[in-house]
Amino acid sequence: MGLVLAAAGSAILVVAVGVAIILLLRGPGDDGAGAGAGAAPATSDPAGAGSSSAVDPDAPPGVLEQCSDDGGPTLPRSGRGTDATSCAFAVAVHEAYFRTARPGDPAQVEAVSPTTGQSYQMGCIENHNNGGIICRGGDNAVVFLY
Repeated sequence: MGLVLAAAGSAILVVAVGVAIILLLRGPGDDGAGAGAGAAPATSDPAGAGSSSAVDPDAPPGVLEQCSDDGGPTLPRSGRGTDATSCAFAVAVHEAYFRTARPGDPAQVEAVSPTTGQSYQMGCIENHNNGGIICRGGDNAVVFLY
């Protein structure tokens, strides 16, 4: 009987972890708050503000535009992943991530939009498509760090 209860408890734990991962990976428009817990349900930076260069051929799938490359050895580039995300905001998220987390680690970061002056919470996790980090939050904001 104890073995059955232990197995049932383990199964419940596995399901709970799976649900937590799915909720973290859900797309930003799914619940209006983005992927990060406590993300502000506000409009992200308008696209185009602070835009720089075209897509890097080595960019992960989903990057609409490379926004910065600091030349560093780890995750040197940022890119925007939606039309609602500006390059200026992608750069701000890149900077906030490196102030908050060790490169490659998941993190909850707060970045200020240079366009709106508002602060947004971004949930950053490993990008399983092609490595790097993907950050989601606000209202459809997606930023790639690679």
